[in-house]
Amino acid sequence: MLTKITYLKNAVLYVKAQGKLDIYNAQDYLDEIKEHLQKYVKELVLDFSKISYVSSIGLRVILELHKIMQDKKGLLKLKNVDENVLHVFKITGFDKFLTIDNDSDNGLTEN
Repeated sequence: MLTKITYLKNAVLYVKAQGKLDIYNAQDYLDEIKEHLQKYVKELVLDFSKISYVSSIGLRVILELHKIMQDKKGLLKLKNVDENVLHVFKITGFDKFLTIDNDSDNGLTEN
């Protein structure tokens, strides 16, 4: 999995990755993001435009990131979620507590 991490204005951490969030790379993805969350981050944005698949271990990673951001009194936001991945979030109930923004024109731009 290729991951690009960028800091944006106002303590926003923007993570763009591609591939599958599964048993082969979910832990590395989590560890890499957690390392950056040691710093002051108010909002974590995961761009899922290039994520084609999320397994159960991938769901666990997203849940753990959600809990970390809640503990920091911050926000986890998923952007540009693929239709198939969004279906997984809906059948597992993740769409009930995650902030999912599939509006590509929301003012958030990567630097």
